Amino acid sequence: MSLNTLLKWLKPREMVFFDLLEAAATNVASAAQHLDRELRTGDPSRFPEMRREMKDFEHKGDELTHELIDRLNQVFVTPIEREDILALTHALDDVVDRLDTVCERIVLYRIQHIMPALTQLTSNVVEGSGELVHLIKALRTMSDIKDIRARIQHCHVLENQADSVYHAAIAQIFENPTDPIELIKWKELLSFTEDATDRIELVAQVVGSTVMKNA
Repeated sequence: MSLNTLLKWLKPREMVFFDLLEAAATNVASAAQHLDRELRTGDPSRFPEMRREMKDFEHKGDELTHELIDRLNQVFVTPIEREDILALTHALDDVVDRLDTVCERIVLYRIQHIMPALTQLTSNVVEGSGELVHLIKALRTMSDIKDIRARIQHCHVLENQADSVYHAAIAQIFENPTDPIELIKWKELLSFTEDATDRIELVAQVVGSTVMKNA
């Protein structure tokens, strides 16, 4: 049975999976924009509030994850395969978790100055999460395969760019280390932020495999 045929007779309660996944992707994009915007202010007095607001995004992501899993346990028919819904759910939640950890560490470590490499990485996360919003929405119809493939490829390019930024930054902080504690702090911050781009690419890959199975 083709996806379009299946969608015609699916009940509204089964189509709600798309609504929830789209809400999760939008939450990811909003969280990424929030972190990037606040870091670019360069004002450490704002970081505790940035942390509190990011926790709201993290809580919303958890709520959406729980609702998606609960609904998977309640319905027999899903618009796309259960394992794909589950993989998308967890990968989207992982992105917000990584961003939340970055905010937490910035406050915990009392970071006063932001390395340019960190905002380069958050810029990649913002751009990648924006692509995820489009990709998740595209799952409803899977009608524009060319556009879906282009956005998936863009996510791959962004992840490669983030890898380059991350490795260059790590090389920089290890080149002339003056404070080993600061080195450890920044290695963690950069690592968690770069990992968010890995999770974004994972979402894009799951979208791609889902489209291949249903188009």
